Amino acid sequence: MDNDVPPLPDDLRPPDDTAARDYERLWAALHRTDDAQAPSYDVDDAWDQLSGRLDLDVEETNDAEEAPARPTNDRPAHPSDRSAATRVQWPARALAMAVLVVCAVGLGAWWWSQPVSVTTAAGERATVTLPDGSTVALNGATTLSYTRGFRAVPLIGSTRRRVRLDGEAFFSVAESDRPFRVATPNAEVEVLGTSFNVRARADDGPTTTVALESGRVRFISQSASNRGEKRSVVLSEAGQTSRVVENSAPSPPETIQLKYVQAWRAGGFAVADASLPTVLRELERRFGVRLQLDVPPAETESMTLHYAEDAQLENVLRDICVIQGLTYRETSRGYELIRD
Repeated sequence: MDNDVPPLPDDLRPPDDTAARDYERLWAALHRTDDAQAPSYDVDDAWDQLSGRLDLDVEETNDAEEAPARPTNDRPAHPSDRSAATRVQWPARALAMAVLVVCAVGLGAWWWSQPVSVTTAAGERATVTLPDGSTVALNGATTLSYTRGFRAVPLIGSTRRRVRLDGEAFFSVAESDRPFRVATPNAEVEVLGTSFNVRARADDGPTTTVALESGRVRFISQSASNRGEKRSVVLSEAGQTSRVVENSAPSPPETIQLKYVQAWRAGGFAVADASLPTVLRELERRFGVRLQLDVPPAETESMTLHYAEDAQLENVLRDICVIQGLTYRETSRGYELIRD
C-alpha cells in the first residue's frame, strides 16, 4: 500500500482476509487522484466483485424503492431559486391587481351613472333635497330622478342641473350660475333661482302645467326643442301659469290664484274648474283609495274645490255628492259614487 494512503480503519475491516484485502485495495484507490486511478484500477468493477463475494445482490423487483443502488457521491440538492419564483409570480399578481382595479373602476362608474330615483305612492308625500341644496316637495304618485351629484362622470362637474319629473312637485331652487332644468314627458322648464309648481301626468294626455310662485322661468315645448324650433314662453310674475298639451306650443301665460296649486303641500286638496272624473282621479292620488263613478260623466258638472289643509276624504266626498246630487257608499275596494 502506498505510504501516503491512510490505513483502512478497524471498524471497516471485515473478518474475512480475502475481503479485507479487497477493502484495502478499494480504500487505497478511493484516495488516489483521478489521473492516477484511471489506468490502474476500475472502482466500479472492484465494487461489483466485492458485492458478489459478500452476497449483496438481491432479486429484481418492481418497487424502485426496494432495489439496491450503488453508492454514489452524495451531493446537496440545489437550493430553490425563490427570487426567480418571485419574479415569475410578480407579473401574474400585478395583472390580477390591475384586473381588480379595472373592475372596481368600471363598477363604480356604472353605479355612478345610474340615476337617483324617488317615487311616492298614491296618498304619500315626500320632500327631497337635491345635491345643490334645492328642495322638491313631491305629491302622491310622483317620480323624480336625477344624476348623482348633478354629474354625468364622477369628479367632473356639469354645466347644468337637470331632473326628470313624472307627477306633481313643487321646486324651491337654490341660486347658482348653472341653469336648473326640469324635464317632463313633453316639456322642459328652465330656471336660475326661483320657486314653482310643475304638474306632468301621463294620463293627462300628456300635459305639463307650470305655475310660478316667485322668480322667473322659461317654459319650453319638448317636441319643438327637438326640432330646433323656439316655441317657449317666459313666466316672470307670481301666479302666472302655462300649459303644454302633447306636442303643442306652450299656452300664453295667464294668472291664477296660487292657493289652488299650493293646497296639497299643506295636506289640503284643491281643483279649479275640473270635471268630476278628473276630481276623482286627483282624490285617488291624494288619498291612495280607489273611487268608482257609476254615473255617466256627461250627467255631471265641472267643479271647483279648495281645502287649505288637513283635507279628509269623506268630507270631500260628502261635498261632491251635495254639489252633484249623488251619494257615496264604502266598498271592499274603496268608495262608489251613485245616483241617489
